[in-house]
Amino acid sequence: MHKLKSTYSQHDLELLRMIASAAGLLLHASNKRNAAIELSSAMQEPDNLKLNCAGLGEEAQDVLYELLASGGQMTVSSISRKYGAIRPLGPAARQRERPQLEPANPVETLWYHGLIGRAFDNQSDAQEYYYIPSDLLPLLPLPKPKTLSIRELQNQSPNENNILVAKQTLVDDACTTLAFLRAYKENSYDHSKSEFNVSLDKLHAYLHQPKHLNMLLSLLQDIGCISKSGLTPISKNTRVFLSNNRSEQLRSLANAWHKSTRWIDLFSVPTLEFNHSDSIRLRPEKVRNSILDQLNMIDSDVWVDLNKFVKIIKTNCPDFQRVSGDYNSWYIINKATGKQLKGFKYWNLVEGALVKQIVTGPIHSLGMIDLSRNHESFRLNQMFYKLMQNEPWEIVEEQKPLAINDNGLITAFRSSNRADRFLAARLGKWEMTRNPDLYRYRICANSLQQAKEQGFTASHAISFLQRATEQSLPDSILKALQNWANEGIAAQLTKITVITFNSESTLQMLLSDTQAKQYLEEQIGPLTFRVRYDSRKQLRDHMIKLGLILEINDS
Repeated sequence: MHKLKSTYSQHDLELLRMIASAAGLLLHASNKRNAAIELSSAMQEPDNLKLNCAGLGEEAQDVLYELLASGGQMTVSSISRKYGAIRPLGPAARQRERPQLEPANPVETLWYHGLIGRAFDNQSDAQEYYYIPSDLLPLLPLPKPKTLSIRELQNQSPNENNILVAKQTLVDDACTTLAFLRAYKENSYDHSKSEFNVSLDKLHAYLHQPKHLNMLLSLLQDIGCISKSGLTPISKNTRVFLSNNRSEQLRSLANAWHKSTRWIDLFSVPTLEFNHSDSIRLRPEKVRNSILDQLNMIDSDVWVDLNKFVKIIKTNCPDFQRVSGDYNSWYIINKATGKQLKGFKYWNLVEGALVKQIVTGPIHSLGMIDLSRNHESFRLNQMFYKLMQNEPWEIVEEQKPLAINDNGLITAFRSSNRADRFLAARLGKWEMTRNPDLYRYRICANSLQQAKEQGFTASHAISFLQRATEQSLPDSILKALQNWANEGIAAQLTKITVITFNSESTLQMLLSDTQAKQYLEEQIGPLTFRVRYDSRKQLRDHMIKLGLILEINDS
């Protein structure tokens, strides 16, 4: 941070004399350089500083308190929005307006008393900020500012039945999602919209946290398990990720979220709509860190009121995601009302909603925060602080082997090796289960054929199942896989229906009609033919054109 001497060195001689006058000091130096040195030295004398601060007035002291509470630095936009701005007066205008005697607002009071400076930070999206010079900061004769108070934030602990413990299931959903993407080839990526354009409806039913699927896909791209230009799994990286334990897998997802520039949390706030999202300029990783830094000030295992936490952020660092404090250029719509949320007055509906979304969404889904069931309070756990301190996570998990019965049903447990479950999901047809901790895959001809097309042979399947089930592969399944390898499928079961005509004349009418005849397959009786099941409605529609009514009985 800038020191007092460097701050004063940026001022002209006339302004330095005005500051000395407002502070009750007399300057002897006759040039700018010496005046800056003399004034900075005199300003740090305890008696001079005390006298200077005494003449500020209550409003200017309030601004100084707020700067102190923010570590001595705040954006120009946040200060100006609340207290006013320093007028851009040149030497002649200063002589005319005499701002050191008649300041327009409390910010000008601090400026002409020489207690604050103004500069740009060194970020790529540089913001202008006011600051208290670093060597002046510890000398100010003011009470220490209040910091983030646990007592103010602390909330009554919810009843045990109303606690939503931090989730660790995003790891399981990652395995399920990678297996799904490996199995289905129709997935694609819409480059023009920069969004996923896939049919994932059938996947949702198998996920623990389906509402976080889009975020999960982005994180899997960030860690290299999915191609960055689409949804194609990358075998090598997927294999490495799935071979790790739960602690390492969840931590890698958390690290990816923490640093991600691909995933933008703001766009996932459910109450907001972004019709021109490409015009919104922000750095999602910087936004995230601003909120995480505030959370990091809170003790672990303390229940905190979420609304009060949002209020603290609004007070301490309201512009955490707006470049230069601009609240008018982003086009954001309130989904409920259709109204555009333009201006700082909607901070709670945009920034406030984002803070709540990050706390109750990603941080909870990545295992770092417990929530009350009504989402009004939260409690950080040790995994959060280990992320902030870049320390490894430890999650105890006793892995269970896969199981397979003599009907060909493979059962994987949530605690099973996820690399093994990934392979089982490729080998069998997915089946639903009521138990969220179980995954079931049934070996059948279609699933085996699909696995074979992806290079998963019968010998691979046998070797894998023997190892993953700890040599508990039933003899009947072993024999079936061996027979399939040698002879293919043993039989084919097709769903068909039959049509029985009421008379020979009706039958002959259809046999004489070229289009109707193509629906009639094998004749299995005097007036009865076999019809493919998926052709029955087409036959019905054609018959009515011929003046014939067909009754379909699917019972």
